[in-house]
Amino acid sequence: MGYFSQRDRALVEALQYDPTLKPEYEILKGCLVWNDERPDNLTPAGYEKLCDLWIARGYIHREEPFSNNQLDPEYFGKAWEEALRDKIRWPGFLRLRLSDEDRRFYDETLRQAMTDEI
Repeated sequence: MGYFSQRDRALVEALQYDPTLKPEYEILKGCLVWNDERPDNLTPAGYEKLCDLWIARGYIHREEPFSNNQLDPEYFGKAWEEALRDKIRWPGFLRLRLSDEDRRFYDETLRQAMTDEI
């Protein structure tokens, strides 16, 4: 079996990349998400796997190794690699580097989140 079920993969691959969109910050995941990366009607398992990809990409955006995950240092790296090996066509794979504007937004949002935690 692939990273996603066939049903969920079809929903993910039906998404259309829109480079004009601006990201939103997912506070519980600590990552950026664009609206063209969210298919409707994913199974709960599919949504969990998609969340893992968002979180893994967040490590990439922060230029942190996946191993910084204290609970399971290998988990997100394995999920990311499995999805890449499966050659899933997901718009999120086209956003590994942030634009200057998105970088400023992410950095400011992370700073604010850290301030709110204290």
